[in-house]
Amino acid sequence: MNNKLKTLLALGMLFTLAGQEAYAQVSLGADFVNRYVWRGADFGNSPSIQPDINYSAGGFELGTWAAFATNGNPAGTEVDFYASYTFDTDAGSFQLMLTDYTFPQAPEGNYFQASSHFLEAGVGYGGTEKFPISIFTGMFFTNDDDYSIYSEVGYAVNNVELFVGVTPAASALYATDGPAVINTGITVSKDLPLTDLFSLALSGSVIANPYSDNLYMLFGIGF
Repeated sequence: MNNKLKTLLALGMLFTLAGQEAYAQVSLGADFVNRYVWRGADFGNSPSIQPDINYSAGGFELGTWAAFATNGNPAGTEVDFYASYTFDTDAGSFQLMLTDYTFPQAPEGNYFQASSHFLEAGVGYGGTEKFPISIFTGMFFTNDDDYSIYSEVGYAVNNVELFVGVTPAASALYATDGPAVINTGITVSKDLPLTDLFSLALSGSVIANPYSDNLYMLFGIGF
C-alpha cells in the first residue's frame, strides 16, 4: 500500500484512552496512479484507482484500502483491511500492524473462504527529523507455504524518499529463488493547493526490481 495525503472528515469527539485525551477521526481519500506497483511487481498492467477509508484514535488505526485496475484485469483488483498501533518515543515512532490482503476477482477468489485471505504481520519504525530513516518488516503467515518475508529501508529528505526492499529467502509470492533485492527506487512528492482547504497530492516514482530486471516509472494524484 502507497503513502498518501487524505481528506480528513473529523468526527469531532473526544474520549479518554489510557488516561489521555485522544482525538478520533475518519480519513477518506483516493489515489489515481498510472500503474499499481507493489514491492517491485506490477499488478494489473493498468492505471489504477485506489480508494481508502480509515478510523484512528490515539495510536490505533483501522482501515480499508483497495485497488481497481481500469482495464478490468483481475490481477489488479485488491481489497485489504488493516489494523495498526503506533507509539511515539524520543527515538522515533514504532508501529505494529496486521493486514488482510484479498483479490476478489481472482478465479479462485471467494471472500468468505479462508483460502482467499493472505494475512501479514508487520513491524515498522519511523525516525526523527535528525534521523529520517524508516524501516519495515512483514511476514505472511496464512496461505503462504514460504512464510514470505519482506524488509524495506527508506531515507527521506524534504519531499524526496529513497528506498530499498529485499526478501531474505525463496518465495513464490515474490517470485524469487533465494535472497533478492526486489524493490528499490526514489519517490518525489508535492502538494498542489487548489483552495485554502483543499490540495492535490502529486507523486512520481522510479522503481526498479533488480531480481526480475523490471523498471517502472509511476505518477499518482491523491485526493
